[in-house]
Amino acid sequence: MGVRMEGNFNPLTFMLINMFIVFFVLIMLWVLMVLIRLVDPTAKKKSQPKPVAKAAAAAPAASAAPAAAAANQDEVVAVITAAIMAMGYSSSQVASIRPVKSTGWTAAARIAAVDTY
Repeated sequence: MGVRMEGNFNPLTFMLINMFIVFFVLIMLWVLMVLIRLVDPTAKKKSQPKPVAKAAAAAPAASAAPAAAAANQDEVVAVITAAIMAMGYSSSQVASIRPVKSTGWTAAARIAAVDTY
């Protein structure tokens, strides 16, 4: 059933050949990943910031509401970080906290409203 080889075949040579093949394939995969990253059509293009001259005039009038919202967001981040720390993780392990844009609760409420009638 096995492969028979005539003569003496050094196991060290066999190991080196196999290691060469494995690392050659790994290097080729790495090159392929680099090429895909270079020609990736889904990558976000770097855009230059647009001037905000018109919005700067309206900013002082609406500055009170965002300040309150920012303070509320800081409190939410502090509560989430405290909950994570209570589970045994450190605050340095938290990479980012972002709100999730989900319509699940809205859809569930609509379904519940329709089902009641």
